[in-house]
Amino acid sequence: MLPNIVLVGFMGCGKSSVGKRLASITGHRFIDSDDLVVRAESRTIQEIFEKNGEEYFREVESRVVGELVGVAGIVLSTGGGVILAEQNRLSLREIGVVAWLDAAPDILFERASRSGRRPLLQTEDPRARFDALLAERLSIYQNLSDFRVDSTELSHEQAAAAILDQAIRNQRFT
Repeated sequence: MLPNIVLVGFMGCGKSSVGKRLASITGHRFIDSDDLVVRAESRTIQEIFEKNGEEYFREVESRVVGELVGVAGIVLSTGGGVILAEQNRLSLREIGVVAWLDAAPDILFERASRSGRRPLLQTEDPRARFDALLAERLSIYQNLSDFRVDSTELSHEQAAAAILDQAIRNQRFT
């Protein structure tokens, strides 16, 4: 049986796009933690940040991630900052094999900047904020993940195939 696969990584790495492809390959259900937050709050992430701030958003995010422990047959795409809370890191490891989807910093920034809907980049100097957040989180991604896939030169399909291959190799039996 295929394990659950949890995708972590910084904004712009392609977790949602690759996760959807991975779910279609595996037959697992695709779940996006940001979508769960939006559904739980009946408002957008941007609205949550504007009205209640990042701390509140992180509380809701922790709750919805915690509710996935014990659920089988899923590919979970997480928000880039979910890894900041120790409890979330424990939950993610309980949920499944943790794959770190990564890319070159310039590529990540270009991808993350496309939509203009990244609350953490709504600053006077988005690149400086991006670089600071990335530097803060890199070691956490590295320590949390079972493996890393660099998507810089990969299509979404290639990244999904690489993740599936590594997930099978790194499957934890509990």
